[in-house]
Amino acid sequence: MAEPTVDHSGLPSADDGEVSSARFWNAAQGGKDNYERDRQAVEAVEKVAPGISADARSARQFLRRTVGWAAAEAGVTQFLDLGAGLPLAPDIHHIVGRHQPDARVLYVDSDPVVLAHQSAYQDPPLSGYIDTDMRDTDTVLAHAAERFDLAKPVMLTFSSVLGHFSDDEAHAFIGRLLAPLAPGSCLMLSHDIPTPTIIAACEVYSAAPGALPYQPRTIEQLQAFFEGMDLVEPGLVPLFEWRPDEATEVTEVMGYGAVGRTRA
Repeated sequence: MAEPTVDHSGLPSADDGEVSSARFWNAAQGGKDNYERDRQAVEAVEKVAPGISADARSARQFLRRTVGWAAAEAGVTQFLDLGAGLPLAPDIHHIVGRHQPDARVLYVDSDPVVLAHQSAYQDPPLSGYIDTDMRDTDTVLAHAAERFDLAKPVMLTFSSVLGHFSDDEAHAFIGRLLAPLAPGSCLMLSHDIPTPTIIAACEVYSAAPGALPYQPRTIEQLQAFFEGMDLVEPGLVPLFEWRPDEATEVTEVMGYGAVGRTRA
């Protein structure tokens, strides 16, 4: 397949000096859609937190395994990826499409760089993109209602993005998104925990020009997001321990993740 053509007109220039969260994670995960300043930010974080790039790759691998499980074993056909970031194949729609030919995936983000790339890489009707802040739940749910059958389960994915929001914000918009969804819907999240290494990494990253501050959370704080849900085995665990496959990279424990299912 030919490489999609991305329209870069109107996007931030490579010399505006600011670091983008989406480009930072793309660089850390080994992607190519980033600038030198984003790669320098990754290098600066690596100096205080060796292994942060491996942690970023582990989060991406966890995302791929969880959506693969949902499509292949749980029969979920509808996926809403909040804070999608830049495309990095295989993406969710590539993975779930192998198991559910009628699957529908909606990616959500509010970054102009992400908009340009996601728009170029989408595969209608299998996948689409919503250019909005995930906190704008009315807009997100309106688009979801157009593309999904909300009488059937939906999987929400938050891959290493909730650290950009306070507890009150995160619990509020997750609650609003889950409220109209059918029983058996899933909540997936991955998140770094506050080890001394991660705390130092967050301080360095948050000080970069343009970077969105990121706060790690304790395991107890992460468990609170799944209150009233059934955790899918093996529960809330280090990312690489969640149903590992041959592609799983074992890393120093920085990130934890889980999948919860809503009850009838």
